[in-house]
Amino acid sequence: MGERVEGSEVQRLRAEVVRAHDRFTALVAGIDPVVLETNPAVGSWSVRDVTGHLADWHREMLDAAEHILGGPKPRHHPIKHTQSFNTMSAAVRGTEPWEQVAADLEAARDRALAFLDRLTPEQLGAIGPFPWGEVGRLHRLIEEMVEHVDEHAAQVGEWRLRLG
Repeated sequence: MGERVEGSEVQRLRAEVVRAHDRFTALVAGIDPVVLETNPAVGSWSVRDVTGHLADWHREMLDAAEHILGGPKPRHHPIKHTQSFNTMSAAVRGTEPWEQVAADLEAARDRALAFLDRLTPEQLGAIGPFPWGEVGRLHRLIEEMVEHVDEHAAQVGEWRLRLG
């Protein structure tokens, strides 16, 4: 996941969250919102759908992260049918304007950064359930969040090249 930065592992993960989100945001900057809302970019999903998908999974991952550290268990975890969750999420997001969905992803990023700012390096080793039912260390869950943004940024980047 990129080169190690100075400081703690928490700081490195924080930098990775910022890097991944900055990359995604740069890929969609300057594109007409109508194109972002309507043009298929990843399969049948528009960039709006992908962006909403990222915001929704950030919420799920952060709810799970807070649970791993002793917060309440999200009632609907584990999400046993991730494809159904993704389809429903995209359908709900399909009526929202681009500006709202983009703001939701920005808010999710801000929540992730605030969460990381409260963490100690020792807490990264805490073990608990991920939203999809896997059990693992909090460190890995945060890495999964970054990798998820990177995965979809690569897809949006390919779309952007096709767009011209």
